[in-house]
Amino acid sequence: MTLLKKGFRFLASYELSVVLLALLLVVVFLGTVEQARIGLYAAQENYFYSLVAWFPQGAPVASPLPGGYLLSVLLCVNLLCGGLLAAPKRWRRPGLLIGHAGVLMLMGAGFVSFHLADEGHVTLFEGQSSDRMVSYHEWQLQVTEPGPEGRRFILSQDRIEDTPPYQWKDFTHPDLPFTLRTGLYLPNARPVMESTSAADGVALVPERPAENRESNLPGITLRLEGPGASVVDGIVWAGEQAPWVAEVAGKQYVIQLARRSWPLPFTLRLDKFTHERHPGTSIPATFSSALTVREAGAERQVDIRMNAPFRHRPHTFFQASWGPQDAREGEPLYSVLAVTRNPAEDWPMHASLVISAGLLLHFVQALLAHLRAEAKRRAAP
Repeated sequence: MTLLKKGFRFLASYELSVVLLALLLVVVFLGTVEQARIGLYAAQENYFYSLVAWFPQGAPVASPLPGGYLLSVLLCVNLLCGGLLAAPKRWRRPGLLIGHAGVLMLMGAGFVSFHLADEGHVTLFEGQSSDRMVSYHEWQLQVTEPGPEGRRFILSQDRIEDTPPYQWKDFTHPDLPFTLRTGLYLPNARPVMESTSAADGVALVPERPAENRESNLPGITLRLEGPGASVVDGIVWAGEQAPWVAEVAGKQYVIQLARRSWPLPFTLRLDKFTHERHPGTSIPATFSSALTVREAGAERQVDIRMNAPFRHRPHTFFQASWGPQDAREGEPLYSVLAVTRNPAEDWPMHASLVISAGLLLHFVQALLAHLRAEAKRRAAP
C-alpha cells in the first residue's frame, strides 16, 4: 500500500508537472525546427505523434526523447491525479476543480480528434457534384469484379503496410476464387525495369518520402494464388495510368491502389468559383466557392470563402486551394475544399466555457473572501 501511495504522490506531484511541461517545450521546439529539414508530416510523426522521438531524425547517431504523444498522456494522468483526485474537496472553493475538469476535457478532445477524426478534400469543377470526401494521404487496395456492377473488395492501408520484407501476408474472401498475397508495401516508390522480376519484368524501388505527404505514390507487390495452383504475380503502383487487370479462373479482376474515401450525408454541387489576384501579380488575393447542398430532397445555397468555412454537423469545409494554377483566361478552374470530420469538434468550445466558468467562480469567491477579510480588519479596534 505504501508503494502505491508513493506512486500516486509522484504522479500527482508538481515536480512531475514541471518536468513534463519542460520536456514538452523541448519536443515542440525541436519538431518545429526540424520541419524545415524533414518536412511537416515527418516532423509530426516523429516528434508529436510518437511515444519515442529521435533527434535528429535520420542521422546515424540519434538521441531518444519522449514523444509528444507520451508526454501528453502523462500530463493528462498528472492533471487527473493532482488536479482532481488529490486536490482538497472544499465546496467553498469549487472553481479550481471545475477549471481542472475543463482542462481534462480539452485534452480528451485532442485525444478523440487524433484517433477518430478524418481529413480529406472535395475537388469540383463548376457544375460538378460529389457526395464523397477523399483522403489526402491514406490509400487502400481495391479488387473489383468484372462487369458493370461488379463488387469491390477493399483492404485498408493499415492492413497491408505491415508486411515484413521477403514475406507474404494472405487475404481471402469467400466470394473471391483466389488468395490475395501482399508483399512489401512501399509508402513512396517508382517502377523500374528488372529482368529478374516475375511481374512482367517490372519491379518497385523505394523512394525517399516527399516533404509534402500528398505527393507520395505508394506501391505494393502482389501474388494471386487461384485454383489448380495457378499463380499470378504483379505490382500495383499508385502512379500508373491504368490499373492492373489480372485473370484468374477465367475471370478478369481490376486491382489498384486508390485514395481512401468516405461518403458524405449530402451532395455538394459547385455552382460558381471566384478568385481574385493582387493587382499586377499572379498571387491570389481571395477565392470563394458558391455551392448547393442537397440533402433529403431539399437544397440550400452556401458560400465558402477563405477564413469563412461551412459547418454541417461533424463536417467542416474550408476553402483550401484551386487550380490549375497555370490556367489561361477563360479555362475552367476547379475548387479544392478541405474537409474535416471530427466527432469532438465542439468539445474545445465547451471545455473553454467550463474552464472560464471555473476560473471566474474561483476569482469571484477569492475576491469576496478578500473583501470580507478587509472589512473585518478595518472594523477591528
